[in-house]
Amino acid sequence: MKQQLNLFFHALLFYSRIPAGKIDYSEENLTKAFRYFPLVGIIVGALGGGVFLLFQWILPMPVALVIAMTAMVLLTGAIHEDGLSDFFDGFGGGRDKERILSIMKESTIGAYGVISLILLFLLKFMLLLSIDSSHIMVVLIAAHASSRVLPVFMVNSSRYARTGDSKAMHTRRKTDMTTFLLALTFGLVPLIFIPWQIISIVIPLYAMIMILLKKYTEKKIDGFTGDVLGALQQFSELAFYLICIIIYHINQ
Repeated sequence: MKQQLNLFFHALLFYSRIPAGKIDYSEENLTKAFRYFPLVGIIVGALGGGVFLLFQWILPMPVALVIAMTAMVLLTGAIHEDGLSDFFDGFGGGRDKERILSIMKESTIGAYGVISLILLFLLKFMLLLSIDSSHIMVVLIAAHASSRVLPVFMVNSSRYARTGDSKAMHTRRKTDMTTFLLALTFGLVPLIFIPWQIISIVIPLYAMIMILLKKYTEKKIDGFTGDVLGALQQFSELAFYLICIIIYHINQ
């Protein structure tokens, strides 16, 4: 149990800004902490949903959504949004592997990154605004949990593109089977509360997104980086919201 708590705290500290206890850090432990990556998503989605429900009592829904989105960004430290912006900067401005990797590692943000973030938050806001407020809590939890399973698949099915030191060096390692199965479990359990029609579309769509992104990044940079994993999570989260809108609308 102590070891599992240590791994969970690794996941909290690396994938969120939620305070955690002291950890016995190692790169191997951080790789194993992937098993709790979707659980962090459940926590972030639940807290974001809770903020939305709280402010919905006193404010219009659009304002409550903006506050909830802000809270979730603060909870994660925008780690995945940062990955998305770096992804678009790198692949939008780089012509070869070395240049793409160099751009993605830069601390500054370029035009592609800025535009991608504007569109990302605009899309999230409009998509969530189109979902009935009674569904927001379960949708946020399920989207944040299930979309975090995709990076675990990517780590185990592709290869890390960088050499030398980087923030995501732990993703060079494939996860063990226990880590993979626990991550899958935490990612899928919240889907119990989602209509089966959504699940039947989302899972194949997730697979398509990951396969296409995997093929594209392997062609361009011979694998993935931490920024690619962040972009994958964000693409998947958006896809989940989109399918929810379609199915909830059909079922009305």
